[in-house]
Amino acid sequence: MASPDTRSNAVPLAMAGAAGILMPLQALITSNAALYLGGYLAAALFSSITSLACLLVASLAIPAARAGWKRFGAVWRERTIPRWYILAGVIGAYYMLAQALSVGNIGLALFAVAVVGARTISSILIDVIGFSPAGKQPITRRRIIGAAILVIGAVIAAWDPITHSGQSPAAVISLAIAVVAGLLVSFQQSMNGRAGQAYGSTTTATGLNYLASSAGLIVAMSIAGLLHIEPFGYSAIPAWWMYFAGPLGILFVVTGVTLVPKLGSLVLGIGLVTGQLLGSLILDLILSPEKVSGNEIAGTLVTLLAVFIASWQPNGRPRWKAQKAS
Repeated sequence: MASPDTRSNAVPLAMAGAAGILMPLQALITSNAALYLGGYLAAALFSSITSLACLLVASLAIPAARAGWKRFGAVWRERTIPRWYILAGVIGAYYMLAQALSVGNIGLALFAVAVVGARTISSILIDVIGFSPAGKQPITRRRIIGAAILVIGAVIAAWDPITHSGQSPAAVISLAIAVVAGLLVSFQQSMNGRAGQAYGSTTTATGLNYLASSAGLIVAMSIAGLLHIEPFGYSAIPAWWMYFAGPLGILFVVTGVTLVPKLGSLVLGIGLVTGQLLGSLILDLILSPEKVSGNEIAGTLVTLLAVFIASWQPNGRPRWKAQKAS
C-alpha cells in the first residue's frame, strides 16, 4: 500500500534543473579545450582526469566514501549489481567526446536539442522496463504530453541552427554523434544510480564512473595515435579555465546518481534538459546576444511548460509529493 511521503519532489527537480543549466558551460569548455590541447580525445581525457583527481581527494576526506570503496570488493564478488555497470564510465567518456566533437560544428543550441530529443526517448524506455533504481514508472498521458512538449520546445529553440547546418556533412555527423550521446546518457545515469545504492556512496559510484571513463579515453587516444588520427598526449599546457570542466561533469554525474532513484529517469531528464536549454540561452545572451533569436527564447519557455505538465496531478495540484511503498 502506498502512503504519502512528506519529502518534496520540488527540491530535487530544482536541483536537476540547476545542474542542467551548467551542462552547456561544460560543453563549451571541452569544445574549446580541444583546440588548445591537440584534439578532441585530449580535451575529453583532461576533463575526465581532473574529475577523477577531485573525487579521489573527496574519497579520502568523506567517511561514507571510504566505506563505499571498501564495499566495492564485496559488491564485485557477490555481483550485487551486474559487473558490466562499470561501462557507465565509458558512456560518460563518449558523452564528453561528443561535446568536444559536436559543439564546434553545430553549436550549443543544436547539440542541446539533439541530446534532449534522444534522451527523452530513452528515458521513457527506461521507466517502462524499470531499469532505473526507481523501478517501473507509470508512463501516463500527462508524462507523454510533457515529454512531447519538451521536444517541441527544444526544436523551436534550435530551429535556426538546424536549418543552417542541414547541408554540412560535418554538421550531420556531429548531429548523429550528439543523438547517440543523448540515447546513452539516460542509461548511464540509471546504472550509476544503482551502483550508488549498492556501494552506499555517491562519491564511490561517481569515482568509479570517471576511473572507467579515463581508462577508456586513454585506450582510445592510444589507438588514435597509432593510426595517426590524432596525436597522443597534449600539444599545450592546459589553461586555467579548462580545469572547470571536470567539476562541472562531477556535478552532472552526482545529480544523476542521487536523484534518479527519487524522480525516475524521465522526470529527472526533463529537469536536466530544461536547465540545459536555459543554460544555452544564458550563455548565448552573454557571449553573442546579437545571435539570440525569438525562437530560442520561445522554445525555452515551452520547455518550462513541459516540466510543469509532467509534474501535474489529476487533482489540479503539482505532483510535488513523492510516494513510497510501505
